[in-house]
Amino acid sequence: MSFEVICIAKPDVDSSHEQITHIGYYESINQPKVIIAVEDAIKRIESYDRAFHVYAGPKIALLKVERQNGKAYIKTVPDEAQKDNLLNLPRC
Repeated sequence: MSFEVICIAKPDVDSSHEQITHIGYYESINQPKVIIAVEDAIKRIESYDRAFHVYAGPKIALLKVERQNGKAYIKTVPDEAQKDNLLNLPRC
């Protein structure tokens, strides 16, 4: 099952170098918004416990885990969008 990410949090919202620290999503319509640390999202994605996605126009872009210099982070699977799908989400 894949959950739609609806918002993000990062220390400096205007910085292009700051990484996302938290994501927000709904587990169901009748539940409050869930906000989790990116580290938790990474664990869930890598253990196949959860999948996350964002809407990129009419399409769904899945989140994946990438690593750079030993540091794990999340990003969307590349699509035709010119802008980063996650960074375009509203702040939590």
